[in-house]
Amino acid sequence: MQIEAKKVAALYARWLRLPEDALFHGGRGPVMKIYDALKSAKNKDDIKSILDLSKYEMEKQTLNDLTRLVNEILNRIQNMNDSDAVAFTLEVFRYFQIALATKIEDIKKGYWA
Repeated sequence: MQIEAKKVAALYARWLRLPEDALFHGGRGPVMKIYDALKSAKNKDDIKSILDLSKYEMEKQTLNDLTRLVNEILNRIQNMNDSDAVAFTLEVFRYFQIALATKIEDIKKGYWA
């Protein structure tokens, strides 16, 4: 499950157009806020509530990109039990933050256009 979470995180981090907005919008971006909230999730209903992107401020492009990630996560956890769903979603967002931070550093170094 951890490998799948890493794959999902890496794929969607690669395609996210505004990584700074996702991580740092207004100091703490939606990705950080979601990750913090997921730490207290107990079941899939909690996950769905936390992943309701309308609760977070972000640019429209970021909203569109994160919507794709959220839909992917919700599809993958559909047939999981609650504890596996929570663990998987937490892992995705943990690795997603790392991948976005790495992407920001790579952009600063000129590796991304």
